[in-house]
Amino acid sequence: MINDYLAYIILAITVTAVPGPAVILTIKNSLQYGYKVSMANIFGNFLAMIILASISAIGLGAIILASETIFYAMKILGCIYLVYLGIKVWTSPYKNEERTTKIAEKGLITIFKEGFFVGISNPKAIVFFVALFPQFIDPTREYFLQFTTLILTIEGISFFVLLIYALLAFKFAKYLTKEKTIKQFNKITGGIFIGFGVALLYKN
Repeated sequence: MINDYLAYIILAITVTAVPGPAVILTIKNSLQYGYKVSMANIFGNFLAMIILASISAIGLGAIILASETIFYAMKILGCIYLVYLGIKVWTSPYKNEERTTKIAEKGLITIFKEGFFVGISNPKAIVFFVALFPQFIDPTREYFLQFTTLILTIEGISFFVLLIYALLAFKFAKYLTKEKTIKQFNKITGGIFIGFGVALLYKN
């Protein structure tokens, strides 16, 4: 059982470390607002993933996957939100340090919601959880404790992985002080979000 749990931890670290929409959003916010502010979107993503993992654990994930209509509708909503976020980032104006600080102080709830919706709008997470959890569940033992352990483990790892990305991005923020550089960064980041949205819609 201990070996299985260690394998699960290694798998969780590998999966959460691969850059995806949550990682890109965290890097963007940390570069623009600082790693402390980016914690808001990390908490938002953490809550979203806890909800999706819990849905999968209690069996609703299998029900959603069994309905092509529901699953495809979730993919469409996820695509729309990621494309919207990409366009929003792409067209973001240049912000000097003082203005950025003021916006960050007023926008923590908005940043939290961005992290939450990026997470909750990804139906692929349900596929992952539904496929992953049964591999590490012992049917002879109590389910609730096992599911709780698996959920808190992977989401705790995800939280700290995003925090590491935020801290690293913050260290490089000093290289993004020029207006031209920030505009280029916004376009690249926005394009990545749009790409994620399109890929989510068309990838089987």
